[in-house]
Amino acid sequence: MPVVELAAHGGPEVLVPATRLVPVPAADQLLVRVGACGVCGHDALARRGLLAAPVGSVLGHEIAGRVEAAGADVTGWVGRRVALVQRIPCGACAECAAGTTARCRQGPGFYGEDLPGGYAEFVLASPLNAVPLPDEVDDVTGALLSCAVGTGLKALHTAGVRAGDVVVVTGAGGGVGVHTVQVAHHLGAVVVAVTGDAAKVQALREAGADEVAVRPDGRALRAIAARLDRPRGVDVVVETTGAPTFATALRSLRPGGRLVLVGNTVPGELPLDPGLVIVRELAVLGSAHATRADLVEVVELVRRGVVRPLAARVWPLAEAAAAHAALDARSLVGRAVLRP
Repeated sequence: MPVVELAAHGGPEVLVPATRLVPVPAADQLLVRVGACGVCGHDALARRGLLAAPVGSVLGHEIAGRVEAAGADVTGWVGRRVALVQRIPCGACAECAAGTTARCRQGPGFYGEDLPGGYAEFVLASPLNAVPLPDEVDDVTGALLSCAVGTGLKALHTAGVRAGDVVVVTGAGGGVGVHTVQVAHHLGAVVVAVTGDAAKVQALREAGADEVAVRPDGRALRAIAARLDRPRGVDVVVETTGAPTFATALRSLRPGGRLVLVGNTVPGELPLDPGLVIVRELAVLGSAHATRADLVEVVELVRRGVVRPLAARVWPLAEAAAAHAALDARSLVGRAVLRP
């Protein structure tokens, strides 16, 4: 089968077409023909050698497609179109029993790092990470649901966002950010979108942002909060970029505010001011990828038209390097997508 593999760590040019055998599902697994695979900032970090993906990996964890075959212990899945959660959990450990499957480390693992990902014609999956797609949701849209949409949904739930809360979303023009804006708007929040690109302002307003701030400093964010009847700061920050905006985002919170960290585009240490956190009694929370339950919720939101996933552009699989170059240039609003 055709794949794109990581020939080395480095720039987009290290993503090269190759051929591999079609995987054979185990008794409890599914074989999914990939219909589309999103290109995530996580992939770019893995490509540069900053994450766990070794040379030779097949990246891609945002996958939708059709089940072509199943193992002997699995029934009722062949022929169904599905979206996949990024991680296949074990289904048996304490974390899985608690529903916190993003923390499971006993299952097959995370696409693109622990097992071959969606930059390929086929991937292996499981009923534990597959969610059926309705006919009205196409594969390109389906590929965006777990990571690009589900990450933000989970973060907003983690923060306990309620109608009327003022929520700042950093990195709002990116694939996770723009969909977090949409979901927060759906939940009734007043949304402040933070972006580094003035060309993305209109698209963010159309996504549901009440205010858009381009490279704001702390004073600018506090002024926006004051206009929104939050003179002491905003209620929640969903931090999708990490180091570039973390310190400013943290200072924008009111006493008792919550910051949920879901991304860190520049891996490394973050500048946490302990005095600020103590005096304002702030909560800094981590939120990883969506669970299967989150993905079920996202599929329903999209089916109802409440959230409209935004694919910035679709490339053929063999042109994965070009998609990564566009991602690195930060020129896209929404998600880059590959199709085998």
